[in-house]
Amino acid sequence: MKISSIGLGFISAAILCGQASAGETDYAAGTRALPMQQAGGTARATAMGSAAVALDQGSASLLWNPAALSRIKCTELGLHHNSGLAGINQEIGILGMPLGEAKKVCDGKECNGGSLGGIAASFSYLDYGSFDGRDTLGQNIGDYKARDFSGSIGWGKKLLPYFAGGVALKVNQSIFPDKTYFNYAADIGVLWNVMRSLDLGLTYSNISLKSGIGDMVSGLRLGAAWTVDKHLLLTASGELQKSAMDRLQVGGEYLIGNTENKKNITALRAGYQLNYPDPQLSGLTGLTMGIGFQFTQSMALDYAIVPVGDLGASHRLSLTVKFDCPKKRKPVVVMALEVPAEPAPAVPSQTAFVQPAAPAVPPVVLKWVILEDSHFDFDSSVLRRSGMSALRQNIQLLKDNPKAKVRVSGYASASGTEEYNQRLSERRAVAVTTFMIKEGIAPDRIVTVGFGELRPAEFEEDPDLIHTNAAKANRRVELTSPGQRMQ
Repeated sequence: MKISSIGLGFISAAILCGQASAGETDYAAGTRALPMQQAGGTARATAMGSAAVALDQGSASLLWNPAALSRIKCTELGLHHNSGLAGINQEIGILGMPLGEAKKVCDGKECNGGSLGGIAASFSYLDYGSFDGRDTLGQNIGDYKARDFSGSIGWGKKLLPYFAGGVALKVNQSIFPDKTYFNYAADIGVLWNVMRSLDLGLTYSNISLKSGIGDMVSGLRLGAAWTVDKHLLLTASGELQKSAMDRLQVGGEYLIGNTENKKNITALRAGYQLNYPDPQLSGLTGLTMGIGFQFTQSMALDYAIVPVGDLGASHRLSLTVKFDCPKKRKPVVVMALEVPAEPAPAVPSQTAFVQPAAPAVPPVVLKWVILEDSHFDFDSSVLRRSGMSALRQNIQLLKDNPKAKVRVSGYASASGTEEYNQRLSERRAVAVTTFMIKEGIAPDRIVTVGFGELRPAEFEEDPDLIHTNAAKANRRVELTSPGQRMQ
């Protein structure tokens, strides 16, 4: 039996994939295997032009760079729906979790999941729609459906403090009216955290292990992700694929809302892909757009649209739910205020008896309050709202105890030059003092000093790494009574 129209479905799948994802795009789509094995996957990545090789996507990193699975902090379930051209629909479910003993308390990228890294598994169903079946004489013998079932499992682990690796194994089953084919492949990837705000990623995708329908499109993917600040993320990547389409991709994400507590956040996303050779589709092509909303720390909904010229548009919808997430690390910095005890009243000399001296009353400790590195903007002395809130609690204590004085001491980590660290510690201490004065505390009640990196709270094993818990603990401001230093 000759199935002449199956090529249309594969060609549509290839175009849809090429415009929306890091998946395989090939003009010989009908002769190559699995044209949508990695098509899109997530709405977030698709909206950002699929420039996702170095992008931390939690469990969905399985589809792009398994090395990023090393950063999974929570048990995470993702449900992803892809639809668009030629009646093609794809459903993907991904489950990921930390592997081994996980940190229950963490801060930022330093909390990289379990002691053995992170693991994720996916299942995908792809429906190519209905086709006309014809025999060797071209006579219609009825409609039929073509579909794929795919599964993958991946693992990623931090190999060095700044470097992670990962591997993923994939299997695909392609079902036609009278044939069933299986294909097996693997991905390998690395992720390098060059600096606090910059990640570089590299993967080799679709290493063929065994194929029953033809060669899979494989090749290198190189990407970068730059976190400009807590609101803006920029990504870029490139693909060099064997006997297929090469491309350059760029994308961006801008967050609006409560980024401090990671809830009620709206994400605006856009991207662009430049394909070679050019598919020469008329109309709007190459551009990707999307929006997302993070309801709470554990739930997010994302949408993306990908115009494909005269062929129409494809759509992505993703729902991500997280469980058993670690709590935010409590820093070691505290604020302590002491009020001297009132002296005992003098006894008049004419008194007929000698009154025993009152026992010494120990100083009164008003409160210990945390003031940590995260209360400031990154590499800056600008106080965030959370820092102002923490200070106001203690400003009131100072107002209630007018005889109390306070010393504001700034400290820095060992990364960077001694001169720079000294200036940063001084700027942060001055910023805290300035805010307290504006709130009504007299300047003569505050002593301000910067110690730079001279008095670390914790030992930094590698001063060049700025993401470690020790480095974050050392970047702090302590508020104590004059002459007192926290033990």
